[in-house]
Amino acid sequence: MLGSLVLLRSSLRFRQALRIPTAGGCLITVPIILSLFCVFSPAAAQVSVDYSIRMSDGIFLEATVTTPAGTPLTAGFPGVVFIHGYGGNKEQYAPIATYLAAQGYAALLYSVRGQGNSGGLSTTMGDRERQDLREVIQFFRTVPCVDTSRIGVAGGSQGGIHAWMAATQNMPGVAVAASLIGPPSFALDLIPADCLKQQLCAELTLQAVRYDPQRDRLRDFIIAEQLDSVHALVATRDLEHLLDSVRIPVIQLLGWADALFPVNGALRALQRLSTRGVPVWSYFGTNGHGEPVHLGETFFTLAMMTNWFDRWLKGSPLARATEPYVVFADDREGWPHHETIGWPPEPQGTVRLFFSGTSLRSSPPASSYEAPFQIHYDAAYSAAQAWNEAYGTPAFRDAFRSTPARFLSDPLADTLDVTGIPRARLQLKSAGPRFQANVRVFDVSPADGGFAWRLITRGANGVRGYIPGTVSGRDVECQALSHRVPPGHRIGVELTSLDMYDATRAHIIPYFLTTNSALVGTPSSPSYIDLPLVGHAMFASVATPAATRPASMMLNQNYPNPFNPATTIRFSLAATSHVRLEVFSLQGQRIAVLLDGSCEPGDYAMPFDGQRLASGMYVYRLSSGNASMERKMLLVR
Repeated sequence: MLGSLVLLRSSLRFRQALRIPTAGGCLITVPIILSLFCVFSPAAAQVSVDYSIRMSDGIFLEATVTTPAGTPLTAGFPGVVFIHGYGGNKEQYAPIATYLAAQGYAALLYSVRGQGNSGGLSTTMGDRERQDLREVIQFFRTVPCVDTSRIGVAGGSQGGIHAWMAATQNMPGVAVAASLIGPPSFALDLIPADCLKQQLCAELTLQAVRYDPQRDRLRDFIIAEQLDSVHALVATRDLEHLLDSVRIPVIQLLGWADALFPVNGALRALQRLSTRGVPVWSYFGTNGHGEPVHLGETFFTLAMMTNWFDRWLKGSPLARATEPYVVFADDREGWPHHETIGWPPEPQGTVRLFFSGTSLRSSPPASSYEAPFQIHYDAAYSAAQAWNEAYGTPAFRDAFRSTPARFLSDPLADTLDVTGIPRARLQLKSAGPRFQANVRVFDVSPADGGFAWRLITRGANGVRGYIPGTVSGRDVECQALSHRVPPGHRIGVELTSLDMYDATRAHIIPYFLTTNSALVGTPSSPSYIDLPLVGHAMFASVATPAATRPASMMLNQNYPNPFNPATTIRFSLAATSHVRLEVFSLQGQRIAVLLDGSCEPGDYAMPFDGQRLASGMYVYRLSSGNASMERKMLLVR
C-alpha cells in the first residue's frame, strides 16, 4: 500500500507538468510509462516463463507468466491477467508484467487468438475470445505459487473489454476487474442510432489481425448497407445487457473524446453496478482512442488502478473503496480534476435550448420554421470503394458534398459547466426514404470579427424506413463530456448528414444517396437540445433554470438493449393524453399492446417480457393523437 501511495503522490506532481502529443490512444505509451516506473523503482528479482496454452478447440495461445522471486504466502501470489489492445501482442506489454511483479503480483500476459504468435483467427471479441479468456485463467490458476482465488483481469481497449468479459461471466478465481477505454457497451457503441462509425471499418481491416470469415460477412453487410444485419451480428458481442450478473469490484477508466467508445456506456455501468452495491470506481477524462496522450493523467490513472488492485487482491486499506467514487477531469489545459460519489455531480442542472430559425433560444419559437440541410452523393463512387479506402481518401471526400444547418445561442453572461450527456429532441423531415441528421455541438468564441467553432461533442442519428414529407420526432443522445464554456462564448449546434471526424475521414459512414432534409419546429412541437450542467446557465443576463418537464412526448431507447428476455421502455408526456404503446415484428405484426389509455404528464417505465419470442429485431411504437414515435430493440438469446 505504501508503494501505491508514493505512486499516487508522484502522479499528482507530474499530472499537469507533462504532456506527450501523439496521434494514437493512451495504450501505445502505457508500456513506456511502466518502463519508467521500473527504472525508478527498487530492483526486484523476478522469474518469467513462456508457455503455449492449448485451447479447447486445439488452438495454442502464446503466454508469459512473470512472478516475484522468493517464497509467496501460503496461498500464493495474487495474480493479474493483462490483455493487450486489438492488433497488438503480449510482447508490447512486458513492462506491465515487470511492474506488477515488482508490486508483488504474479502476472500473465498472452496474445489473443489471431494476433501476435498465437494461433487461430480473430472473431473480434466474440464468444470464442470469451472462452479463451476463461481457459487462460483456468491455466493461470494451475501455475505454482499463484493464489487461485485472488486474480484480477485488466487491459486496455480489447483488453478492457476482456476485463468486462471476466466480470460479466463470473469467471472462476477472478476477484477484481480493471477496464481501460473498453466499456461493456463497446459493440453497440460502434453502431449508434441506425448509423455505423468509420472506426468499425478500421477495426476490421488491421494488418496485424488474422480474421475469422465472419469479418468478411460483416464487411459485405456494411458495403450493401444492410444495417439490420450489421446490427444483429455486432450486437451479439455486446456486454452491457449482462451487467446485472457482475458481482466483483470494477474500476473503469475512459476518455471523453474517445473516437470509438463514448463515456455514456460507462456512466450507465456505474449506475447499474452501484445500485446493486457492487464496488465501482471510475475515471473520466482523457487518453482515449484518438486523443493526444497526456502523460500526467496516465500516471494518475495507473495509480488509481494499482490502489484498486491492492485493496481487492491484497486487502490493503483504501478510503471510499466501497463507494461509487468518480474522478472526472474537464477538458481544459492540464485536465483539472473533480470528485463525486455517484453520478451526476452536484449541483445538477439542465439548460434547454430551443432551435429557432438559425438561433438557439431559451424559449420555444414564436412561429413555425424550417432549417434545411443537404448532402449530395456522386453515385459513380461506390460503397465498396469507400470501404477499401477506409472512408478517408480525396476520392471519398469529393464524392460527398454536404451543407449543414447551423444554430447559434446568445453570448454567455457567466461560465457554463457542461458535464454529462447532452440530449436533443429533433423534429425532422426529408425528401428521401432514409437520411442522417447527426448533431454536432460547439463552443463558439469570438475570432477576428467572426466566430471560431470548436467541436465539443457529437451525436449520431440515422432515420430509416421514413415516409418522405412527414415529420419524424427523433431523440438523439450525444457523447458525454465535461467542458467549461467561458463568459462571452456561445453554444453552437450543427445538423449534418455528413459527420467527418476531421478534415480527412468520416466519423459516421454516410448513407450513399442524395438527400434534402430539414429541421422543423413549431411553438407546440419544438426542436431543442438539453445540456447537462454542474450549476446553472445564464445567457444575455437572463437565467435559465434546470428543465423539469418534457416539452413534448418523448420515447426513450429501451434498457437494457440488447435484452434477454426482459427490458424496460421509458417515455415522457408533457400533457394529459390518450397513449398507446405497442410492440411489432419487423414484418409489421403486432406482438403486444403494453399500454392503451389516458396518462397524466410525467415519466413512465413499462416492462416488456420477450420470453416467448425468438431472437431478433422488434419495433416499439408510442402513439398519442396524430403523433407517433418508434424505436427498435434487439432480443438476443
